[in-house]
Amino acid sequence: MIGRIRRARLDDAAAVAYVHVAGWRETYPGIVPARTLASMDVFSRTRYWAQVLDNKRNRTDIFLAEMPIDGEDRVIGFGVNGPEQVGLTDYSGEFHALYVLKVGQGQGLGTRLMTTMAAAMTLRGMTAASVWALRDNWKARRFYEKMGGKLVSDRPLMFDGTQVMEVAYGWGDITPLARRSEEVWR
Repeated sequence: MIGRIRRARLDDAAAVAYVHVAGWRETYPGIVPARTLASMDVFSRTRYWAQVLDNKRNRTDIFLAEMPIDGEDRVIGFGVNGPEQVGLTDYSGEFHALYVLKVGQGQGLGTRLMTTMAAAMTLRGMTAASVWALRDNWKARRFYEKMGGKLVSDRPLMFDGTQVMEVAYGWGDITPLARRSEEVWR
């Protein structure tokens, strides 16, 4: 199996920021306005992720997917999970983010990130979870459906004055996903 999953550290903020910006720019052309993508920058995202990673009271987990590129392990994906934030009361947990750059797709890293996050949530007592995806991001939607998610809600979002729809998938029980995780997180 190629690559590995590990917890993010404070010194990973720039790598997470790079994947965040590059992931949006790879995934969302034609889905969100071009000016939204153009305005994203790694510098401000690095500051944001450094604050998140440095927050000791943060109730989220951040995991990285790494794989060898040119003989060196590189961060090519990340996932963030924690308590549900939007008001889907049937779900105590939420997969807040899951990005894998195109260079790492099709290697099983997205699945490994998802199952690792599910395991981390179950260790925190969260047994049901949701995830939000842009409605027109069909690749992500098919992935969540393959992982057992069921369509449970939708909502409009605004990006630079343009309304974009987002859909939620839910898992009433994430323990089967958690059991698929290779890693144990304490």
